Amino acid sequence: MADRNTVVTADIVHINITGNTTGPSVDHVAQVIRWLTLAIGMPAIGLAIYTLKNLSKGENKAPIFVVSLLVSDILSFFGRPQASSDTILSSDVTSLLFYFSIISNVTFMSCIAHEHHLLLAFPQWRGCWSTVRGSVLVSLAVWAAPFAVLVLAMMQLFFWFAVALLSPFPFLLFFAVDSWRALLCSRSNPPTPERRKTVWGLGAIWANYTLLYLPFILSVLLGSLSFKEEVRYLELVSHMLLYLSPLVDPFLYIFMTKGPREVLKALPCCQKLRQTEETRSTVDTVAETIETRL
Repeated sequence: MADRNTVVTADIVHINITGNTTGPSVDHVAQVIRWLTLAIGMPAIGLAIYTLKNLSKGENKAPIFVVSLLVSDILSFFGRPQASSDTILSSDVTSLLFYFSIISNVTFMSCIAHEHHLLLAFPQWRGCWSTVRGSVLVSLAVWAAPFAVLVLAMMQLFFWFAVALLSPFPFLLFFAVDSWRALLCSRSNPPTPERRKTVWGLGAIWANYTLLYLPFILSVLLGSLSFKEEVRYLELVSHMLLYLSPLVDPFLYIFMTKGPREVLKALPCCQKLRQTEETRSTVDTVAETIETRL
């Protein structure tokens, strides 16, 4: 009798472990992370867009890909699926919006890395690239690419969906390594602080993709290869990591575009303080001039 009860208990425990990998605790943690990222990420993204707007005056044009990536981060706040969802991509609008923003992030991340690598390794192409980047067709193509990848998931082609999201990985690694090579081996262009910042930024983009996006891509890829139960916990953790991406993007791409001093000068409080200091210095100069003449 005791052995029979032991077998029944073991079966119940086995069912609970394998069949209920998600529960109220997981959804509660996901909900907390969701609200924390919204409370911190939304003001940070708004501040980043405002800072880019103030820094993009005169000859300094606004970085289109960075602004587009921040817009896609905003979209991710309005469509986050439940952590305990059994499907990778459901047909509801919020899920479609969330995964569209994730695909857009990967797309614009690759464009930003390619742009910085091109300007660092091939500076003679700066004028040509500025013309191409400002083209309407290029902007439409970059925004159309996430739709094409999203269609693969909607058609249940999860293997090709994962392959499409995994394809930027070697390119991002190449951009970071080749930019580092160009920095060290270039004789005509010495390694200035601006060029070093660009190389570190490309390495940070690759690390951001690897840490926050690659676990989700691997979970989708392994799940499409009939390893659904084995990657269940990876799928849960990967969605938590995706929720953190809007917290990283504003600070990463702002400091890649401009330095900390330029960013601080663009803030409203610092602008008022600088105007006050300039007014005081002007008044002091006028007072000294008057005293000298008298």
